[in-house]
Amino acid sequence: MSTQYPDDNYPQNSDLPNNQGQNPPYPPGYAQPYPPTQYEQLGSYPSPPQYQQVGMYPPPAGYSAYVVPATPPDKGMGFAVTGLVLGIIAIVSSWYPFLGLPIPIVGIVMSALGRRSVSYRGMATAGLVLSIIAIVIGVLTTALVIIAVATHSTHP
Repeated sequence: MSTQYPDDNYPQNSDLPNNQGQNPPYPPGYAQPYPPTQYEQLGSYPSPPQYQQVGMYPPPAGYSAYVVPATPPDKGMGFAVTGLVLGIIAIVSSWYPFLGLPIPIVGIVMSALGRRSVSYRGMATAGLVLSIIAIVIGVLTTALVIIAVATHSTHP
């Protein structure tokens, strides 16, 4: 059995110098072929380098004392939530004369303190608006009751 290479099917060009079935010489300015190395021997491959298997991975480093600082709690969060809840309760209780006045006052104070919070400012503002509306309703209902009682007692 003879070994046949793909280049054997092409006709040889006899016009080129030193052509005995080898590749043609490279034109000037182009890279020359590399000289043969020990790895280009036919039929043999170099053995892979031997690595030391002891301790394949380095031991883990110790934990550092650096701790990621936690974000400080939002100081106005409790006031904002309290102001909103009191504002909602104040709207309901403002229809009762005299009883509906203290709750919106406390709601205004809590909402004003809650507006210091950056992330809960909208909640505190909503509580503040509800408390102001509740005070207006509470003052009107209380005034109407006082006027009604005063006019009813003067006319027999």
